[in-house]
Amino acid sequence: MIRRLAALAAVSALTAAFSFANAPAATAEGELSPVMVVLDSSGSMTARDAGGSGTRMDAAKRAVTSMVAGLPDQAQVGLTIYGAGTGSSGSEKAAGCKDVRVVQPVATVNKPVLTRAVTAAKASGYTPIGHSLRVAAAQLPKEGQRSIVLVSDGEDTCAPPQPCEVAKELHKQGVDLHVHAIGFRVDAKARAQLACIAQNTGGTYHDASDADSLLGVLGRVTERALRHYEPTGKPITGTADPFTAPTMTPGQYLDTLNAEEERFYSAELKTGDTAYFAATAVFPRGNPRDLEVVDIRITGPDGADCYEFQRELNTRARDGGSLTTMLSWNGTVAGSSKPKGCSVPGKYTFRVTRDARGGGADRVPVELQLRVEPPVAGSRGEQAQTSLVTFAQPPAGAVRPVRGGGSFNEATTLDGSGRYGETIYYGEELFYRVKLDWGQGLAYRVTFAARPDGATTNIRTGLFSPVRAEIKFDTTAYTGTTQILPSSGKPIATPRAVYLNRNANNSDFRKASVDGWYYIIAKLGVASGDAPAGGVPVTIDVAVAGDKVAGPEYGTSTGETPSTPTPSASSEPTPSGSTTNEAGGQGDDNKVQPVADESSSSLPWIAGGAVLVLALAIVAAALIIRSRKSSALQPVNGPGYGGPGQNGPGYNGPGYNGPGANGPGYNPPPQSGPGPNGPQNGPGQGWS
Repeated sequence: MIRRLAALAAVSALTAAFSFANAPAATAEGELSPVMVVLDSSGSMTARDAGGSGTRMDAAKRAVTSMVAGLPDQAQVGLTIYGAGTGSSGSEKAAGCKDVRVVQPVATVNKPVLTRAVTAAKASGYTPIGHSLRVAAAQLPKEGQRSIVLVSDGEDTCAPPQPCEVAKELHKQGVDLHVHAIGFRVDAKARAQLACIAQNTGGTYHDASDADSLLGVLGRVTERALRHYEPTGKPITGTADPFTAPTMTPGQYLDTLNAEEERFYSAELKTGDTAYFAATAVFPRGNPRDLEVVDIRITGPDGADCYEFQRELNTRARDGGSLTTMLSWNGTVAGSSKPKGCSVPGKYTFRVTRDARGGGADRVPVELQLRVEPPVAGSRGEQAQTSLVTFAQPPAGAVRPVRGGGSFNEATTLDGSGRYGETIYYGEELFYRVKLDWGQGLAYRVTFAARPDGATTNIRTGLFSPVRAEIKFDTTAYTGTTQILPSSGKPIATPRAVYLNRNANNSDFRKASVDGWYYIIAKLGVASGDAPAGGVPVTIDVAVAGDKVAGPEYGTSTGETPSTPTPSASSEPTPSGSTTNEAGGQGDDNKVQPVADESSSSLPWIAGGAVLVLALAIVAAALIIRSRKSSALQPVNGPGYGGPGQNGPGYNGPGYNGPGANGPGYNPPPQSGPGPNGPQNGPGQGWS
């Protein structure tokens, strides 16, 4: 929803309240990516199905018809059939290898038309898989997430073009075009060919041995293909030179980045401004590297080194997904202890890099988001909270069906306290959002139901603030038995959202210092081995507690150099706690300052530009490791970066791939129980 600028004038001062101006209309909840289904109607489909209840074509028709019936009304789906227009004699080969017919172009699904077309199809001809892929791809949009779902019972009988070579061509059209292949009772040679198609486009391959398994697999693969994250934003091109970096105004932008370059972007900050700069890299399935890093560093006017960076790591990037890093900067806020050259108004520059050590020229989309918060001029509202919301009265009653979105910007709204449920498929992560006004907090848990034939994988859930800073997460293995996250038995929760939470000692509390949309993510990892047909039922229990209260009163920022008053009880504190750094100074530890999005009813973030969406798709089994920011005078390439903290025990030793990553150090008491700042799940606000 587009929010307009609002300004209120007073005699003695001008107080401007800014929302996310120029943002596009909100996307529909659970917005779906376009999919073209390609169905094999070649002569081999006249063979009997394994159960003897009909032909393979009969089984395929039942599967496609069932899949069509279950599609969401807003799905963008088309259907292409090959092999139904000619016979399979030698004299008919030339015509048969061109026999690819678009039965229904990609458009809002017309279920009766699709069903009639499938019912009328006759299996009779050749198998031009390579040609059919080209035809199907031409029917899809040229940009954004899009998929082809291919069903075949054999290998291509018309090459050239070779299907694998066509798959490579399609991949060059963009990392967002995927082919998911289903082999229906195929032999080893056909399986290898279909798997090659999937692998070269970042798609998936599945076997179906009979009619029942084909029905389940087709529905699951199509459902999964529909839910994709599409990177969005105003196009921008960062420079290799910080002094010529493009100037960004608040909003969302889209660039691309390879693993060997660094790109620079700048923003003008005034006295009292706090900036929030986020970079989200989106990786294709089959990404050439398992380990991906997104690093952001900031320099002040005239190139002054601010000795501040934020880095995130993803260790399972081959599975696809995204990785987000956010850096907040409050150097121009009164009382800030930032370096002298970085505490004045002017042009600040953000450097964004991926992990250059692995090399590679592959480019991935990168969303860039800039948000700027003006200083508070009046009341800051309630004092910082000291406890979390709890399940004093856990949700009860019927489970309300929902359909999760494929990304943050497509997250499905959960309407406050209650129980919500749906089916999640292997390799999916689903996004939901809950609105919190000032004074409200939430608690939730996710139950993954039992499946006797369930494949082994991981499950994960995370809670994110309106700026998409991760507040808390939990993860464990799923082997087909019922699992509840968090596994500690205590819900993932926030305190009641108040502005002064940003001054709390507990970093999790600091992230709940804004009203707006809070995001719940549920993830079912990629299966080890073949995934069973159908997904896993999930139930999300949500509690929202607290009454709406007044929020902070914002003023306007200026271009003047901030004064540095003597600290006192009435002085403006820095927005986050501090910790002693290696050099003995004071530096921000894991400082995350959330800012509300367009959903906030009162928050006055200065924002303009383009789209206000930020993707964070968490890949299966990925460990996203948050690095501490460097403090003033800490060398960027010292022990905290290139020494033991990066490549020693803290990176590839026990703290990363040993017990610290997957053993006791991953979900120990500091994660789900008492932590360094005291109990994380102590007495809470109860149930509203």
